[in-house]
Amino acid sequence: MYQTKIALRSLFYRKTQYISLFLVCMFGVAISLSAIAVSTGMIRSMNQKAKIYYGGDFAMMCATDDGLAIFDYEDSLELIKSTLPEDAVVTPRMDLLANDAAFYFEGVQALQRTIKGINFKNEKDLISSFYFVEGDFDIPENSNGLLISLPIAKMLNVHVGDEITFQIKTYNSFLNTVPVVVKGIFQDSSVFGTYTSYMDFNFLKKAYDRPENFANRICVNFPNRKINQKQLHDFYDSLKDKLNMYDWVDDKDVYIDASDYFKTETWGLIPLSANLNDVEIMELAMDAVISFIIVILTVIIVAGIGSTYRVLIMKRITEIGIYMAVGMKKRSIIATLLFESFLLLFAGCLFGLVLTGFFCSLISIFDFSFIPSFDMFLEKGNLSPHMDVIKSVAVIASVIIVTLLAVLYSTVKSIKIMPVQALAVTE
Repeated sequence: MYQTKIALRSLFYRKTQYISLFLVCMFGVAISLSAIAVSTGMIRSMNQKAKIYYGGDFAMMCATDDGLAIFDYEDSLELIKSTLPEDAVVTPRMDLLANDAAFYFEGVQALQRTIKGINFKNEKDLISSFYFVEGDFDIPENSNGLLISLPIAKMLNVHVGDEITFQIKTYNSFLNTVPVVVKGIFQDSSVFGTYTSYMDFNFLKKAYDRPENFANRICVNFPNRKINQKQLHDFYDSLKDKLNMYDWVDDKDVYIDASDYFKTETWGLIPLSANLNDVEIMELAMDAVISFIIVILTVIIVAGIGSTYRVLIMKRITEIGIYMAVGMKKRSIIATLLFESFLLLFAGCLFGLVLTGFFCSLISIFDFSFIPSFDMFLEKGNLSPHMDVIKSVAVIASVIIVTLLAVLYSTVKSIKIMPVQALAVTE
């Protein structure tokens, strides 16, 4: 108990000496945790946009003689529903790689890369994540409502309520033009948004000249929880009992390439991650950069506090000699100095957490949507930092433990001298 009193008294009377160490710890931890929070928030935003684009946590595709096609999709949808938990949102989609599709308005053309035919009512949990600068996603079934990105709306100079012409080459290679009405404009200039538009599932099928019972994928989303790899594999095993399933794939292209050689109708389960191989490389690069920054900051904190503490301990050698002279054991002296440094580190980390909250709140104020393609990492045009508890605890624990080890090393070396020698030293 007396070690605690000595440590607290030492910190109080030597506060001017320790303030610089406290600030190094506080700012080092704050910068490290802020970097983690910002990168985690960016990855979360990117994954959410990918979920909207690909339809949820995974998609079911079926390779047939007619390519990737699901005929009588309602029967397949009900069968898939029966194998999944009740909270799964299972809905058909028609994804159209729109190389020959474009929108026209007053003589201006805007080409599209992908047209998504969806049921807006079923997918409201996903689509509501969009940041709409105009309108919303209230599009009735079988209607000609349209959601387009802000860059396309600016290109065409259109607003919500404007009727534009949708030109598409049908399944049978005929050119078809249909009027569509802009119902919502969402802010997204990323690879998932700029040249991607959303319209009603049935309306798109009719425009593309496909039968009513057609879909080219069935998407599954769990809006209220995160699904891990084990659960996905369990779903795959359950579906395998009822459908002719292709092997598990970690890359969508593996299934797509193999589908040309299937002799019978073969289903594939495509998890969200199987669509994001290139994006995952980006995530790994971000993690590597952030990890490097954190390691450098941790080294600075440990080196700064450890070396400074060593000097302070050497200046307190007379005090240590007095402790030894009055019968205080070496392990008690070590415990006292370690507890003193622990209190300093704990306070620095605690205030670092507070400063992290301030940094994250400050950076979330600024609009970064002016940066081309950066919308992939933004929510409503802003960064949305998110604390990763495990990584944050790991950083704080590393700072405290490694620094205490450095202090322990300096302390052990200092108390090896005899009390008489220690008392003879003057500061």
